[in-house]
Amino acid sequence: MNNTRSDEILWVNTLKGTCILLVVLYHTVLPGFENTVQYLSAGWIPAELWVKFNTVLSPLRMPAFFFVSGLLAANGIMNRPWKQVFTSRITNLFYLYILWGFIQWWSIVGISSEITGQRISENLNAAYAGSLLEFLKLTFLAMSTSWYLYGLGIYFLLARIFRKQKIALLVVAVVLNYLAVEKIIPFWGPQSLAQYFLFFLMGAFWSPLMLRLSEWRRENIVPWALLAAIAGVHVIFGMNRSLFMCLIAVLCSVAICRWLNAHFRMSWLNWIGRNTLQIYVIHRIFIEFFGMSAILFAQRHHLFEQTWFSVLWACLYPIAIVTICSLCSVLVWSLTNRGLGQSLFVFPTLIGMKRKKTAA
Repeated sequence: MNNTRSDEILWVNTLKGTCILLVVLYHTVLPGFENTVQYLSAGWIPAELWVKFNTVLSPLRMPAFFFVSGLLAANGIMNRPWKQVFTSRITNLFYLYILWGFIQWWSIVGISSEITGQRISENLNAAYAGSLLEFLKLTFLAMSTSWYLYGLGIYFLLARIFRKQKIALLVVAVVLNYLAVEKIIPFWGPQSLAQYFLFFLMGAFWSPLMLRLSEWRRENIVPWALLAAIAGVHVIFGMNRSLFMCLIAVLCSVAICRWLNAHFRMSWLNWIGRNTLQIYVIHRIFIEFFGMSAILFAQRHHLFEQTWFSVLWACLYPIAIVTICSLCSVLVWSLTNRGLGQSLFVFPTLIGMKRKKTAA
Protein backbone atom coordinates (compact mmCIF):
# COMPACT_ATOMS: atom_id res chain seq x y z
CA MET A 1 0.00 0.00 0.00
CA ASN A 2 1.52 3.30 -1.08
CA ASN A 3 1.62 6.48 0.98
CA THR A 4 -1.09 8.20 -1.06
CA ARG A 5 -3.54 5.40 -0.42
CA SER A 6 -2.61 5.37 3.28
CA ASP A 7 -3.30 9.12 3.51
CA GLU A 8 -6.70 8.63 1.89
CA ILE A 9 -7.66 5.99 4.44
CA LEU A 10 -6.53 8.22 7.29
CA TRP A 11 -8.76 11.16 6.42
CA VAL A 12 -11.70 8.83 5.77
CA ASN A 13 -11.33 7.37 9.26
CA THR A 14 -10.98 10.86 10.74
CA LEU A 15 -14.23 11.92 9.12
CA LYS A 16 -16.03 8.73 10.19
CA GLY A 17 -14.76 9.11 13.74
CA THR A 18 -15.89 12.73 13.89
CA CYS A 19 -19.33 11.85 12.53
CA ILE A 20 -19.98 9.04 14.99
CA LEU A 21 -19.00 11.24 17.93
CA LEU A 22 -21.33 13.95 16.64
CA VAL A 23 -24.12 11.36 16.41
CA VAL A 24 -23.53 10.34 20.03
CA LEU A 25 -23.47 14.02 21.04
CA TYR A 26 -26.75 14.63 19.20
CA HIS A 27 -28.47 11.78 21.03
CA THR A 28 -27.00 13.04 24.30
CA VAL A 29 -28.15 16.64 23.93
CA LEU A 30 -31.52 16.07 22.25
CA PRO A 31 -33.83 15.61 23.99
CA GLY A 32 -32.30 14.57 27.36
CA PHE A 33 -29.91 17.42 28.08
CA GLU A 34 -32.09 20.02 26.37
CA ASN A 35 -35.02 19.17 28.65
CA THR A 36 -32.90 19.93 31.74
CA VAL A 37 -32.04 23.49 30.67
CA GLN A 38 -35.31 24.83 32.09
CA TYR A 39 -34.36 23.55 35.56
CA LEU A 40 -30.88 25.10 35.69
CA SER A 41 -30.32 27.90 38.17
CA ALA A 42 -27.19 29.01 36.26
CA GLY A 43 -25.14 28.16 33.18
CA TRP A 44 -27.87 28.86 30.64
CA ILE A 45 -25.47 30.26 28.06
CA PRO A 46 -23.20 27.17 27.75
CA ALA A 47 -26.29 24.94 27.89
CA GLU A 48 -27.96 26.80 25.05
CA LEU A 49 -24.69 26.75 23.12
CA TRP A 50 -24.64 22.94 23.27
CA VAL A 51 -28.18 22.82 21.89
CA LYS A 52 -27.35 25.39 19.21
CA PHE A 53 -24.14 23.55 18.33
CA ASN A 54 -26.13 20.41 17.51
CA THR A 55 -28.57 22.39 15.39
CA VAL A 56 -25.83 24.18 13.46
CA LEU A 57 -24.08 20.88 12.69
CA SER A 58 -27.17 19.28 11.15
CA PRO A 59 -25.99 20.05 7.58
CA LEU A 60 -22.76 18.14 8.30
CA ARG A 61 -23.40 15.20 10.62
CA MET A 62 -25.41 12.72 8.52
CA PRO A 63 -24.58 14.09 5.02
CA ALA A 64 -20.86 13.58 5.70
CA PHE A 65 -21.50 10.16 7.23
CA PHE A 66 -23.43 8.98 4.17
CA PHE A 67 -20.97 10.57 1.75
CA VAL A 68 -18.03 8.67 3.19
CA SER A 69 -20.18 5.51 3.37
CA GLY A 70 -20.95 5.85 -0.33
CA LEU A 71 -17.29 6.41 -1.11
CA LEU A 72 -16.35 3.19 0.72
CA ALA A 73 -19.16 1.28 -1.01
CA ALA A 74 -18.24 2.46 -4.53
CA ASN A 75 -16.13 -0.56 -5.43
CA GLY A 76 -18.83 -2.99 -4.33
CA ILE A 77 -21.46 -1.08 -6.28
CA MET A 78 -19.50 -0.77 -9.51
CA ASN A 79 -17.18 -3.78 -9.72
CA ARG A 80 -18.03 -6.70 -7.48
CA PRO A 81 -20.51 -9.44 -8.53
CA TRP A 82 -23.97 -9.66 -6.99
CA LYS A 83 -23.17 -12.95 -5.27
CA GLN A 84 -20.28 -11.37 -3.40
CA VAL A 85 -21.97 -8.16 -2.26
CA PHE A 86 -25.54 -9.30 -1.56
CA THR A 87 -24.67 -11.05 1.71
CA SER A 88 -21.68 -8.96 2.74
CA ARG A 89 -23.44 -5.66 2.18
CA ILE A 90 -27.22 -5.79 1.87
CA THR A 91 -28.13 -8.83 3.98
CA ASN A 92 -25.57 -7.91 6.63
CA LEU A 93 -26.90 -4.34 6.98
CA PHE A 94 -30.56 -5.38 7.24
CA TYR A 95 -29.63 -8.13 9.69
CA LEU A 96 -27.75 -5.71 11.97
CA TYR A 97 -30.56 -3.15 11.70
CA ILE A 98 -33.24 -5.57 12.86
CA LEU A 99 -31.06 -7.29 15.46
CA TRP A 100 -29.85 -4.12 17.16
CA GLY A 101 -33.22 -2.45 16.80
CA PHE A 102 -34.67 -5.26 18.88
CA ILE A 103 -31.77 -5.23 21.39
CA GLN A 104 -32.12 -1.47 21.84
CA TRP A 105 -35.90 -1.71 22.26
CA TRP A 106 -35.63 -4.51 24.83
CA SER A 107 -32.81 -2.76 26.69
CA ILE A 108 -34.30 0.74 26.75
CA VAL A 109 -37.75 -0.49 27.82
CA GLY A 110 -36.07 -2.49 30.58
CA ILE A 111 -33.95 0.46 31.69
CA SER A 112 -36.88 2.86 31.76
CA SER A 113 -39.15 0.50 33.67
CA GLU A 114 -36.45 -0.24 36.26
CA ILE A 115 -35.47 3.40 36.81
CA THR A 116 -38.76 5.25 36.37
CA GLY A 117 -41.36 2.48 36.54
CA GLN A 118 -43.14 3.81 33.45
CA ARG A 119 -42.82 4.37 29.72
CA ILE A 120 -40.40 7.27 29.41
CA SER A 121 -41.25 8.65 25.98
CA GLU A 122 -44.15 8.98 23.60
CA ASN A 123 -41.81 9.68 20.68
CA LEU A 124 -42.41 7.73 17.48
CA ASN A 125 -39.28 5.62 17.79
CA ALA A 126 -38.98 1.84 17.74
CA ALA A 127 -36.75 2.08 20.82
CA TYR A 128 -39.77 3.31 22.81
CA ALA A 129 -42.39 1.05 21.21
CA GLY A 130 -45.18 -0.10 23.49
CA SER A 131 -45.74 -3.43 21.74
CA LEU A 132 -44.07 -5.83 19.32
CA LEU A 133 -46.44 -4.78 16.53
CA GLU A 134 -45.61 -1.11 17.05
CA PHE A 135 -41.90 -1.97 17.14
CA LEU A 136 -42.13 -3.83 13.80
CA LYS A 137 -44.14 -1.04 12.19
CA LEU A 138 -41.73 1.70 13.27
CA THR A 139 -38.72 -0.43 12.35
CA PHE A 140 -40.08 -0.92 8.82
CA LEU A 141 -40.62 2.86 8.51
CA ALA A 142 -36.96 3.50 9.51
CA MET A 143 -38.15 5.18 12.71
CA SER A 144 -35.50 3.43 14.74
CA THR A 145 -32.33 4.57 16.48
CA SER A 146 -30.32 2.39 14.06
CA TRP A 147 -32.00 3.75 10.91
CA TYR A 148 -28.59 4.60 9.39
CA LEU A 149 -27.98 0.86 8.77
CA TYR A 150 -31.40 0.53 7.13
CA GLY A 151 -30.63 3.51 4.92
CA LEU A 152 -27.26 2.10 3.90
CA GLY A 153 -28.83 -1.20 2.87
CA ILE A 154 -31.52 0.49 0.77
CA TYR A 155 -29.09 2.98 -0.75
CA PHE A 156 -26.59 0.28 -1.69
CA LEU A 157 -29.31 -1.86 -3.26
CA LEU A 158 -30.71 1.00 -5.34
CA ALA A 159 -27.27 2.26 -6.38
CA ARG A 160 -26.28 -1.25 -7.43
CA ILE A 161 -29.44 -1.88 -9.46
CA PHE A 162 -29.43 1.51 -11.19
CA ARG A 163 -25.68 2.11 -11.42
CA LYS A 164 -25.93 2.53 -15.20
CA GLN A 165 -28.66 5.16 -14.77
CA LYS A 166 -26.85 7.17 -12.14
CA ILE A 167 -27.87 10.59 -13.54
CA ALA A 168 -31.54 9.66 -13.37
CA LEU A 169 -30.95 8.28 -9.87
CA LEU A 170 -29.30 11.56 -8.87
CA VAL A 171 -32.32 13.55 -10.12
CA VAL A 172 -34.65 11.34 -8.09
CA ALA A 173 -32.42 11.78 -5.01
CA VAL A 174 -32.48 15.58 -5.39
CA VAL A 175 -36.29 15.59 -5.61
CA LEU A 176 -36.53 13.32 -2.57
CA ASN A 177 -34.18 15.64 -0.66
CA TYR A 178 -36.42 18.67 -1.24
CA LEU A 179 -39.57 16.70 -0.38
CA ALA A 180 -37.94 15.59 2.87
CA VAL A 181 -36.57 19.00 3.87
CA GLU A 182 -39.97 20.59 3.23
CA LYS A 183 -41.58 17.74 5.23
CA ILE A 184 -43.90 16.82 2.38
CA ILE A 185 -42.87 13.24 3.11
CA PRO A 186 -44.48 12.30 6.47
CA PHE A 187 -42.67 11.07 9.59
CA TRP A 188 -39.01 11.53 10.49
CA GLY A 189 -37.88 8.05 9.42
CA PRO A 190 -38.99 8.21 5.77
CA GLN A 191 -37.87 11.86 5.73
CA SER A 192 -34.36 10.83 6.78
CA LEU A 193 -34.16 8.06 4.17
CA ALA A 194 -35.26 10.48 1.45
CA GLN A 195 -33.06 13.37 2.56
CA TYR A 196 -29.68 11.63 2.69
CA PHE A 197 -29.80 9.33 -0.35
CA LEU A 198 -28.23 12.11 -2.41
CA PHE A 199 -25.06 12.21 -0.32
CA PHE A 200 -24.56 8.45 -0.50
CA LEU A 201 -24.78 8.72 -4.30
CA MET A 202 -22.28 11.58 -4.31
CA GLY A 203 -19.83 9.38 -2.45
CA ALA A 204 -20.49 6.28 -4.55
CA PHE A 205 -20.44 7.86 -8.03
CA TRP A 206 -18.95 11.33 -7.79
CA SER A 207 -16.37 11.11 -5.00
CA PRO A 208 -13.44 12.03 -7.35
CA LEU A 209 -15.24 15.28 -8.21
CA MET A 210 -16.04 15.99 -4.57
CA LEU A 211 -12.44 15.33 -3.51
CA ARG A 212 -11.12 17.70 -6.18
CA LEU A 213 -13.54 20.39 -5.05
CA SER A 214 -12.40 19.93 -1.45
CA GLU A 215 -8.83 20.94 -2.35
CA TRP A 216 -7.56 24.51 -1.95
CA ARG A 217 -7.16 25.31 -5.66
CA ARG A 218 -7.76 28.49 -7.61
CA GLU A 219 -10.00 26.71 -10.12
CA ASN A 220 -12.33 25.74 -7.26
CA ILE A 221 -13.16 29.35 -6.41
CA VAL A 222 -15.96 29.63 -8.98
CA PRO A 223 -17.70 26.33 -8.02
CA TRP A 224 -17.46 27.24 -4.34
CA ALA A 225 -18.86 30.70 -5.02
CA LEU A 226 -21.79 29.19 -6.92
CA LEU A 227 -22.51 26.72 -4.13
CA ALA A 228 -22.36 29.51 -1.55
CA ALA A 229 -24.63 31.77 -3.59
CA ILE A 230 -27.26 29.06 -4.15
CA ALA A 231 -27.07 28.05 -0.47
CA GLY A 232 -27.55 31.71 0.47
CA VAL A 233 -30.67 31.96 -1.68
CA HIS A 234 -32.06 28.87 0.06
CA VAL A 235 -31.36 30.44 3.47
CA ILE A 236 -33.24 33.59 2.42
CA PHE A 237 -36.25 31.39 1.65
CA GLY A 238 -35.95 29.63 5.01
CA MET A 239 -34.18 26.44 3.88
CA ASN A 240 -31.21 26.39 6.25
CA ARG A 241 -30.58 22.68 5.66
CA SER A 242 -30.58 22.79 1.87
CA LEU A 243 -28.58 20.23 -0.06
CA PHE A 244 -26.18 23.00 -1.15
CA MET A 245 -25.44 23.96 2.45
CA CYS A 246 -24.88 20.28 3.19
CA LEU A 247 -22.53 19.89 0.20
CA ILE A 248 -20.48 22.85 1.42
CA ALA A 249 -20.32 21.30 4.89
CA VAL A 250 -19.18 17.95 3.45
CA LEU A 251 -16.49 19.58 1.30
CA CYS A 252 -15.21 21.60 4.26
CA SER A 253 -15.13 18.53 6.49
CA VAL A 254 -13.13 16.55 3.91
CA ALA A 255 -10.64 19.41 3.53
CA ILE A 256 -10.26 19.79 7.30
CA CYS A 257 -9.77 16.06 7.87
CA ARG A 258 -7.10 15.92 5.17
CA TRP A 259 -5.32 18.91 6.68
CA LEU A 260 -5.46 17.45 10.19
CA ASN A 261 -3.87 14.19 9.07
CA ALA A 262 -1.18 16.08 7.17
CA HIS A 263 -0.15 18.08 10.25
CA PHE A 264 -1.08 16.00 13.31
CA ARG A 265 -1.26 12.43 14.54
CA MET A 266 -4.96 11.63 14.65
CA SER A 267 -4.50 8.08 15.92
CA TRP A 268 -7.26 8.02 18.53
CA LEU A 269 -9.88 9.62 16.25
CA ASN A 270 -8.88 7.38 13.34
CA TRP A 271 -9.24 4.36 15.60
CA ILE A 272 -12.77 5.47 16.44
CA GLY A 273 -13.39 5.89 12.72
CA ARG A 274 -12.44 2.26 12.16
CA ASN A 275 -14.83 1.16 14.88
CA THR A 276 -17.96 3.20 14.23
CA LEU A 277 -20.37 0.25 14.01
CA GLN A 278 -20.09 -0.88 17.61
CA ILE A 279 -20.37 2.67 18.94
CA TYR A 280 -23.35 3.37 16.68
CA VAL A 281 -25.42 0.33 17.64
CA ILE A 282 -24.64 0.31 21.38
CA HIS A 283 -24.27 3.93 22.51
CA ARG A 284 -27.99 4.73 22.73
CA ILE A 285 -28.51 2.06 25.38
CA PHE A 286 -25.86 3.62 27.61
CA ILE A 287 -27.18 7.14 26.96
CA GLU A 288 -30.57 6.05 28.26
CA PHE A 289 -29.05 4.40 31.33
CA PHE A 290 -26.44 6.97 32.36
CA GLY A 291 -28.41 9.99 31.15
CA MET A 292 -31.68 9.00 32.78
CA SER A 293 -29.95 8.01 36.02
CA ALA A 294 -28.00 11.28 36.21
CA ILE A 295 -31.01 13.47 35.42
CA LEU A 296 -33.32 11.74 37.90
CA PHE A 297 -30.62 11.81 40.59
CA ALA A 298 -30.08 15.55 40.08
CA GLN A 299 -33.83 16.25 40.19
CA ARG A 300 -34.50 14.15 43.30
CA HIS A 301 -31.68 15.82 45.21
CA HIS A 302 -32.53 19.33 43.92
CA LEU A 303 -29.03 19.73 42.49
CA PHE A 304 -30.18 21.94 39.63
CA GLU A 305 -31.01 24.56 42.25
CA GLN A 306 -27.31 24.73 43.17
CA THR A 307 -25.40 27.28 41.10
CA TRP A 308 -22.12 25.34 41.05
CA PHE A 309 -23.83 22.14 39.94
CA SER A 310 -25.86 23.84 37.23
CA VAL A 311 -22.72 25.44 35.76
CA LEU A 312 -20.83 22.14 35.76
CA TRP A 313 -23.83 20.34 34.29
CA ALA A 314 -24.24 22.92 31.52
CA CYS A 315 -20.56 22.83 30.58
CA LEU A 316 -19.52 19.22 31.10
CA TYR A 317 -22.55 16.89 30.92
CA PRO A 318 -22.51 16.43 27.12
CA ILE A 319 -18.74 15.78 27.04
CA ALA A 320 -18.92 13.35 29.96
CA ILE A 321 -21.83 11.33 28.56
CA VAL A 322 -20.33 11.14 25.05
CA THR A 323 -17.05 9.92 26.49
CA ILE A 324 -18.59 7.40 28.89
CA CYS A 325 -21.08 5.98 26.39
CA SER A 326 -18.48 5.68 23.61
CA LEU A 327 -16.00 3.92 25.90
CA CYS A 328 -18.66 1.59 27.29
CA SER A 329 -19.79 0.72 23.75
CA VAL A 330 -16.24 -0.21 22.77
CA LEU A 331 -15.84 -2.20 25.99
CA VAL A 332 -19.01 -4.21 25.36
CA TRP A 333 -17.85 -4.91 21.81
CA SER A 334 -14.40 -6.03 22.95
CA LEU A 335 -15.97 -8.44 25.48
CA THR A 336 -18.65 -9.88 23.20
CA ASN A 337 -16.99 -9.91 19.78
CA ARG A 338 -15.67 -13.45 20.09
CA GLY A 339 -17.12 -16.88 19.41
CA LEU A 340 -20.91 -16.77 19.10
CA GLY A 341 -20.84 -13.12 20.14
CA GLN A 342 -19.39 -12.18 16.76
CA SER A 343 -22.86 -12.66 15.31
CA LEU A 344 -23.88 -9.48 17.15
CA PHE A 345 -21.76 -7.44 14.76
CA VAL A 346 -21.75 -9.40 11.51
CA PHE A 347 -24.14 -11.74 9.69
CA PRO A 348 -23.33 -15.31 10.88
CA THR A 349 -22.56 -16.61 7.38
CA LEU A 350 -19.83 -13.99 6.98
CA ILE A 351 -18.04 -15.15 10.13
CA GLY A 352 -17.11 -18.45 8.49
CA MET A 353 -16.04 -16.68 5.30
CA LYS A 354 -13.81 -14.35 7.33
CA ARG A 355 -12.17 -17.30 9.09
CA LYS A 356 -11.44 -19.02 5.77
CA LYS A 357 -9.75 -15.88 4.42
CA THR A 358 -7.67 -15.56 7.59
CA ALA A 359 -6.60 -19.20 7.39
CA ALA A 360 -5.70 -18.87 3.73
